[in-house]
Amino acid sequence: MPNLQTVEALRSLGIPTEKFSAELPKMVKAGLDRLYALQREDGGWGWFDNDDVDPFMTACAVAGLAEAKRLGYPVDAVRLERGFAKSASLAAAERDLNRLTYLAYALSYGPESPEIARLLAAKADLSSYALAATAIALARWKRAEAAEVRVLLVSKAKGDHWETDSWYYKWENVTIETTALAVVALAEEKAPVVEQAVAWLLANRTGNRWRSTKDTAVAIRAILAHVAATKGKLDRLASAVEVGKKAGAPQLLRKPFVKLGGAERELLVDLNDPTSSRFECHFGARDLRVGESEITVVAPDDLECDVEGVLRTIGGKPEASGLSIDVTTDRALDALRLGDEVEVTVVVKGDAAYDYVMVEVPIPAGCEVIRGSGEGPFARFEARYEEGIFFLRTVGATPTRLKFRMRSLFAGRYTVAGPSAVVMYDERIGGCAAPRASVIGN
Repeated sequence: MPNLQTVEALRSLGIPTEKFSAELPKMVKAGLDRLYALQREDGGWGWFDNDDVDPFMTACAVAGLAEAKRLGYPVDAVRLERGFAKSASLAAAERDLNRLTYLAYALSYGPESPEIARLLAAKADLSSYALAATAIALARWKRAEAAEVRVLLVSKAKGDHWETDSWYYKWENVTIETTALAVVALAEEKAPVVEQAVAWLLANRTGNRWRSTKDTAVAIRAILAHVAATKGKLDRLASAVEVGKKAGAPQLLRKPFVKLGGAERELLVDLNDPTSSRFECHFGARDLRVGESEITVVAPDDLECDVEGVLRTIGGKPEASGLSIDVTTDRALDALRLGDEVEVTVVVKGDAAYDYVMVEVPIPAGCEVIRGSGEGPFARFEARYEEGIFFLRTVGATPTRLKFRMRSLFAGRYTVAGPSAVVMYDERIGGCAAPRASVIGN
């Protein structure tokens, strides 16, 4: 969806870019192919490859396929129709209003759903998120009731944004998504709160993105909806950009680089408001040297940067913030021989029940994970060249025990990064264990 919203943004703003023109179709096709591969026989989608069909994931996938079709990309009509049919059957059986509204939002790309009557009957009890999604669906179906739902939505604004107090998954913060959907629903109303909400969205970016890909996609869409509804502002912006190009003036976005050791990451600076921007740079363990690594910023000539930063390494010592993890092996890692097979046992425990947890267990550089060796109550296991990764549906106070096997291939002395467990949609909740030493002899 972020790729699709980028396509629409570039088209709407009339920005021709050779790079995006060449790369975006490939990226969109890759996303479509991935959705096709993950679709179940009944037309739905789950969180994982072999998980149960989930209403949220089904609606999200259907909306993605339908949005791609709307923007002119070739979409498999049979797969989209099967997705619509499954969404309709899920909506008919759904009793949770949040999930029902998201299904209705996805279904609104097609013929009107009879389930909209249930949402209208319960409109006084709907959350801000549900009201925004319902208003968008009603507008697509050209229903007059969209106006009264918008009135309710405006009344629920928290100053310059919207919040949803309760959500189906307790770990999910949907404030950005709620605000963005509200902007989309109210864009044509030209209510003063809409412009304030757009400013709030821009102020709550993390660098050049929002908290998640889902937040980023809907935030871009909200800003586009606002731009489309205030065409005069867009015309003035386009004129200013053209004048700047002719005069050789700096553009609205500039790209300094952050360097850590020998690695480099690009940032985008918005010259409309450069001092209030927040940025995040992500570097991997391979980017670090032994000892201290210097962080520098290489800025364009027309920018002056004062950098204040903290280098934080994950896994240096055991930590537990909601989740704890312990890893043991049936052979001592500091006394391995070539060809040894080692059984790795992982125990993960939460201080409460957490949904959708990712467990990463790095292995010595001289070893390989044996494919298909994962054991335990996981939804998915990936044998990667540098680690084994488990995806778990739920982790609670009862310890979850997982296993996989690895084989030693190359002699040497290695340091193995510490294993970690983290809630996939809230990285504040997680834990890690300490690094380990490994010795593989001939």
